[in-house]
Order: sequence, then structure tokens, then C-alpha cells
Amino acid sequence: MRPGTQIAALAVVMIIAIGTAVLPAMADTEGTSTGSFNLGNAAPSVISITLHAANHSTTTISAMDPQTEYAVKIDISDANTLNDIEKIQVIIKTNTTATGDPDNVTDKASFRWTTTGGGTWGPWESTWVINHFNSSKPDNFGATAGTWWLNFIPGKVARESNAWDIYVKVTDKGGLTGDKIVWGYTMNWYGEISAENTSYSFGDIGLGDTNKNISTPPDGNIDVKAISNGNYKLSSKSGNWTKGSDKAVLDWDGTLEAGHFALEVDGNGTVDTFNYVNDSYEAITDYNNVNAPTAEDGDIKEIYQWISVADSGLLPGTYSGTYYVQIADAA
Repeated sequence: MRPGTQIAALAVVMIIAIGTAVLPAMADTEGTSTGSFNLGNAAPSVISITLHAANHSTTTISAMDPQTEYAVKIDISDANTLNDIEKIQVIIKTNTTATGDPDNVTDKASFRWTTTGGGTWGPWESTWVINHFNSSKPDNFGATAGTWWLNFIPGKVARESNAWDIYVKVTDKGGLTGDKIVWGYTMNWYGEISAENTSYSFGDIGLGDTNKNISTPPDGNIDVKAISNGNYKLSSKSGNWTKGSDKAVLDWDGTLEAGHFALEVDGNGTVDTFNYVNDSYEAITDYNNVNAPTAEDGDIKEIYQWISVADSGLLPGTYSGTYYVQIADAA
């Protein structure tokens, strides 16, 4: 073979070798499949309930005063995290009141926290009040336990009693619940009084007149409004009445000396059952133990008065003075 021919043959062989070096096609080497599991819902739990001062101090409290702010601390857990909590109900009640009974101003007030309400507490409207600014919820709802604070003010006529409870029920988004109740809280006595008739008069009086009733107001009595959460008494006092520099001396011993006068008082309009008004507080006949609680906006009590004047020792003219009425615990 000629040299030129041999070279050409080698070139053809090399071209064929390069063409057969392409790799064969291969099948998929990885497959996928979707798995799942159904996680059961765990019930939430109320771990603890304690009562504290409004500033959330660590010291616990066992007695309350109406119209004073307090804070309920509520520790709650949920294994599904606090994001599973739907609502919390807090009921503050007397222990003879069932949790299912209607709310009322004397014996039961309910408060609710809900996620749908923006995570805030909602009150039952009365003089029971929530302080939303001081109330709080946990910072981390991804945790499995946390603390809620409910700041509230007991109503004016929350019953005076040493048998109040705090009940808490928590519900999760799956409808499971947990609850807890703590007993033995005291609601102290509370009272308010105000004058409906801020002035009154016996009209024209003569020396030696006795048992003259009030002429103004025309019903012959002084109306006062009493608000109290427990049995109460009304007491009254006065002092010397004056006309410029002249003085009529208040007397309460039953014998009028010259220049003296006496005020007689009771609650039923019968002069035969009166007691004398002193210069220190004395219980008014018929009002030394009044049953309560009153209505939240108060009960009107009528105070009847009569005046007796000495037969001498007083200059003519208009004498005036201040009559005081006090409400106090009847116990």
C-alpha cells in the first residue's frame, strides 16, 4: 500500500471511534411520595388563679373593697401552644351563685377575653369595670404556657361577704376546655350617701313651740340617697344654729333651758319614736340596721325632723345651721 493510502485509512478509523463514544440514555433514579399524620388536639389547662393589687405586685390579696382596682393573674397552658387558645372566661361571684346563673350587680360579674375580639377583655356593663390599659396577655403565643392579667374594679353593691370565688374557664380552637376555681375571698363593706334635699326649713316658730315638723320640703322630710353593699345604719348630728352673732344652743337631754332648741328625728314620720339629734353621730331611729345591698343607683331614705324651742332666751330672726347624715356599716 502506498503511504498516502495508509494515512487516509487511519483517518477513517478515527472518525468512527469518536462517533461511537456517546453515552446511552438512562431512566429516573429518584421517586417521591406524600406522607401525612393527624395530630390530636390537647385540652388547655388553667394552672393557677391569684388575686393581686392593681400594679401586679407579687403579694397576693384575699379581701376586696368595692370601687378599688385589683388584678386577677391567670396562668394557662396548652400543649398545642397558646395560639390554640380561643377564649377565656372569668367569673367573680359569691359561692352561693352558680357559674351558669345570670350576671347581677350584687353577686356575679363575668369577663371574657377572645381572640376574635382582638385579644382584649370584654366587660359586663355596670359599676363593675375593666381597666383595659393595665390588663395584659402573654407576649409569646408560640409558647405552651403564659400569663393573662385582668384588672377590674368591683361594683358598688358587690355583696358584703367573706364567701366570694374566682372561676376561670379556657376554651381552645378545637372546643376543648379547662377550668379552675379558687374560694375564700372577702368583699368588704361599702357605703355612699348624698343629700337629695340640700336645704330644709321649719318655717315660723314661736318661743315654747314643741314638735314642729319640717314645712319645706312640703312632705315634711329630708331625702337622702344611700348606696351600700351590706346592711348599714344612718346616723346624724348637728350643732348650735346661729343668726349672725346670736346663737341657739342645740340641746339633747330632753329639758330645754333658756336659749336652747332641740331636734328630734326618725325614719317613719312618727314623732313618738324619735331620738334627739346630738353634736356627735347617733343612729337615726328606724335606720339603725337597714337591709342591703341597695340598688346600684341607690335607695332613697326619708328622714323626718321636728323642732322644739325654749320659751325664752332667743332673739327673733332666722337661725340656721348644718345637719349631717352619715352612712356606716351596721355590723
